[in-house]
Amino acid sequence: MQRRPFLKGVGVVTVVVVGGGVWRAYDQGVFSVGQGPAYEPWKDWRNNSDEGALALVRAAILAASPHNTQPWLFKVTNSSIVLYIDTKRNVGALDPFLREEHIGMGCALENLMLAAAAHGYQATATLLPGKLGPIPAESKPELLARVDLVSGKHEETNLYDAIPRRHTNRSAYKPQKPIPPQFVDTLSRLASEEPDVKLFLFTAEADRKKIVEVSSAANAEIYSDPDVKRGSDRWIRIKE
Repeated sequence: MQRRPFLKGVGVVTVVVVGGGVWRAYDQGVFSVGQGPAYEPWKDWRNNSDEGALALVRAAILAASPHNTQPWLFKVTNSSIVLYIDTKRNVGALDPFLREEHIGMGCALENLMLAAAAHGYQATATLLPGKLGPIPAESKPELLARVDLVSGKHEETNLYDAIPRRHTNRSAYKPQKPIPPQFVDTLSRLASEEPDVKLFLFTAEADRKKIVEVSSAANAEIYSDPDVKRGSDRWIRIKE
């Protein structure tokens, strides 16, 4: 089942949107650069204003998730959206306690809450108590949160407008191309109003090279573990 036709064709009050079953990154052209069905959800995510609460899911599924596992499940009604995590969609030993998967779920919930205000809802999120634990032997969906919806005022924020601009760039980098000084200056001022945040920018070639070497060595060490590699490989497809 494809993500776009499914979202357009829903005509019932209650539906379940399954991140994995609705859309697969690897077979939808995600390795292309800006083209193909993989990019359509970012282009038409707010073109259907009459979808009611389902429109909020359009924003939620644009969230980041580890290895693009998209572990979310949504149960949508006219007055609520319930979020489940699909524990089968995990990266194994690379995330043995599903911590990263839960962070991805938090990203989806944040998008959903931003979209709720933009669509004229007053949304109240209730998080279920729980704790991180080993990946269940028999993985199944687990309830994480419920968002109750009532009529409210329309409020679009800068963060809401930024939702479609968050996606992975898989095109090649050009290390010899300099970053414009004004862009570096803008980055350096991002944390100026946050006293507890420090931002370090490395623009010198020697510093950049050292960071690349350290990151590459760490990546090689992590993936030398066969369990880590096996859990990660199921989410990666190399085009020939």
